[in-house]
Amino acid sequence: MQTTETIQLEIGNAIPHGTEDETRRAVALWKEVDGWFSNRPFKVENPLNGAPESFNITLDAEPLITLMERIVNEAGSFDAWRLKHAQDETVPIHSRLNITVEVAEASETPYSRYHAAAVFIQTLLLGVNLSQPGACQFLQTRFAGKHAHRFEAQDFDSKAFYDGMQAARENGWPKMENLPFNQVWTWLEQVGVSEKNTVLKDINKVLVDMLKIAQQRYRYGARTAMLVANQLEMLMRCKRETDMTHLRERVILALGQPTEAADCFNELHRLREALFHGDHPVRRPALVYHDADEEVRQQLAQHNSGVEKAIAVVLALLQDLIEHRAETYRFSETLSRG
Repeated sequence: MQTTETIQLEIGNAIPHGTEDETRRAVALWKEVDGWFSNRPFKVENPLNGAPESFNITLDAEPLITLMERIVNEAGSFDAWRLKHAQDETVPIHSRLNITVEVAEASETPYSRYHAAAVFIQTLLLGVNLSQPGACQFLQTRFAGKHAHRFEAQDFDSKAFYDGMQAARENGWPKMENLPFNQVWTWLEQVGVSEKNTVLKDINKVLVDMLKIAQQRYRYGARTAMLVANQLEMLMRCKRETDMTHLRERVILALGQPTEAADCFNELHRLREALFHGDHPVRRPALVYHDADEEVRQQLAQHNSGVEKAIAVVLALLQDLIEHRAETYRFSETLSRG
């Protein structure tokens, strides 16, 4: 006997940053996402007993798509709409996703179904932001529906990924693409990022750390800098923390020579060393201020430059792996005598 439950994710702030072109591409991407999840298999680990569980997921993203299409018609871009909202609270930035979770075993608990929905939301966030960095954010969230009062939804920001993409464009490196969502999701299924609650493979550690970065607001504190540096080391298989030169050489093999403006490796190394040894100033969590002037933004954006550039490298490396249907980079040293 099958059990089916529809879980609503209410999103108080669903509109990310984006220019006119980025906004149009985001709408097209979300339409692709909406059509992709129709009774689609989804595997997770039962958090109570560690057993694998199989669900079927159907996603209804029509309310979010409708709002995004309204933004295109009335404002042209997400950025213009966000500015209108900052000036007039009645301008909506809230929406919802409807997630239908189906499981064959009638004995499955509400906790199990909400856990599957939560892991799906996390994986969806990864998929959309790997397809078009910055195109998906879930802020001020809550669950609605049967049993919803028993569970808390999680918030995820997209701004770090958007800033990384902008840094790559402004500095001319690394090259980043907008990937088809079906290609990204197929790769996420291949690496099995949703299937374990405690991940062991390096690639899945990198992806889970992306979720942790998305939970940082503001995004460039000490924890984010450490996470991004660790991501690069895992992707490039450089376990010696002091060997930033070796890591840089391996990144160049994968992505090509960085421009001078984009070369963030020494900057990131100095920042991480200062943080590790306690030599760097520590800022308290900041008040999020949606229409702050430029001076306030600069004060809030501590660590921006090196971390933004490093996030761009992580995103570009992951996109490169996706395009090659690979899970890891392998490096070998050779010896020859002449």
